[in-house]
Amino acid sequence: MKDKFLNMINIFSRAVIQPVMFMSVMGMMIALAVILQIDFMPGYIKSIGSILRGAMDGMLSNLSILFCVGIAAAMAKTKKADAAILALITFLMFLGSNHIFLEANHMIAEKGLVGFYGTGQTMVLGYQVTDMSVFIGMMLGCLVGFVHNKFSNVEFPDIIRAFGGSRLSFMILIPLTVVVAILAAYIWPIVNEWITASTEFMKNAGSAGVFAYAFGNRFLIPTGLHHMLWVPFCYTPFGGSALFDGQVYSGASNIFYAEMAHAATLTEIDPSVRFSTFGFAKVFGSIGIVLAFIRTAKKQNRKMVEGMVLPPLFVAIMAGITEPLDFMYLFISPLLWLVNSLLTGCFETLLWVLGSRTIMGGGLIDLITTNSVISPQLTKIHIFLIVGVCSIFVWYFVFSFFIRKFDIQTPGREADRMIKTDESESVMPDQKEAIKSLIEGLGGRNNITSLENCFTRLRIELKDETKLNRDMINQFPNKGIIAKNATVQIIIGMKVQTVREEICAFLDME
Repeated sequence: MKDKFLNMINIFSRAVIQPVMFMSVMGMMIALAVILQIDFMPGYIKSIGSILRGAMDGMLSNLSILFCVGIAAAMAKTKKADAAILALITFLMFLGSNHIFLEANHMIAEKGLVGFYGTGQTMVLGYQVTDMSVFIGMMLGCLVGFVHNKFSNVEFPDIIRAFGGSRLSFMILIPLTVVVAILAAYIWPIVNEWITASTEFMKNAGSAGVFAYAFGNRFLIPTGLHHMLWVPFCYTPFGGSALFDGQVYSGASNIFYAEMAHAATLTEIDPSVRFSTFGFAKVFGSIGIVLAFIRTAKKQNRKMVEGMVLPPLFVAIMAGITEPLDFMYLFISPLLWLVNSLLTGCFETLLWVLGSRTIMGGGLIDLITTNSVISPQLTKIHIFLIVGVCSIFVWYFVFSFFIRKFDIQTPGREADRMIKTDESESVMPDQKEAIKSLIEGLGGRNNITSLENCFTRLRIELKDETKLNRDMINQFPNKGIIAKNATVQIIIGMKVQTVREEICAFLDME
């Protein structure tokens, strides 16, 4: 039961990250739109900025649809296009059903001075419905994904063949969606009160809450379950809610994006920003760790170690993707990983205590674009940068101490072992042969039930985990393999999506 539950969490985790991957681009475009609307800009430039801002507002205000379609398509093992269409249809069915039910039972709320804020209802695509924020998109996306995988390949005899496959999934989803829409009207207000209470608990927890969140967010990375922690706080009411121009925005990241769009009238940063500083350790912590690796390596190996660690460090600094670096030492020393997570919790807590209100979910690109349009007096970015520089030395000295104290075999310290530089991002052996070896290492085409990717990892579900062959998989350049029962994660790097597409083409999978 435990393994099944963890497997379900892993499936949801890798599905929910698909729509999130587009959020950083949205943030950059919002920043650009604000810059184009600065007072001294020519009129036509301001108009372009206004249109761009409207386009991004359209996305920001309808994230529930994005999550619904994205999760369903990511969960679908086959016929992903059908799953995406079914998700959109299901979402629209929910809106219509929920609105009609509220109206028929005299449950429609009256709009107040600030719109529907505080009424538990909202407007979505012209329908007044129960306000479930992005949760409804996540729930319906999971429902569609489950039903689609269960019934989309069921075929009937020729006389009724038109009702098989994805159409059968659609027919099953109709009553299920209506039931969800009715239950939402009664159950969600109770759930919403619980979420509000949880949010208040996190606020009242103060620094301890920040530390627990930051530590857990970092510590869970090897399991891939860290998405289950930061996604709710960044994109759902768990991270708090704020009102701008009559529109409610929920989640730390969404609130900050809204603040960017209203930078000219902003007087303070919402406290939910404390849930969106996890990029701090990705940049400053990574620099300290890499310096420690180089310093503690044997002298004759330092040049080779530099060639190994500097490319992934650049990726971590610029894009905030740290897995290629993390998996260089995670399996060698879980102790270092624990130390890294504790330092992350301590420094994110320190930022909060010192008054920094700077957002940073990724690397330097994210730091610059998301904070550039808001007054430094509000973000206190100088505190963020000063603490960041100081933390580099702390990470460096702490890691150096533990590496030497416990003689940890980090890169360049291995006894009589050749150091292999990481060329997987630039030099590839014969691609077809490498892919063939990877597939054989996974037990062959018939042993693979699903193949997805997140930012840096391939995520594979196998029918029979006993057929897993790590030696065969390692003939394909990778940075680490994590296997838990039938779930396998292979750390590839920034080219993971291209690799997945090549494997899918080789296997003739969607």
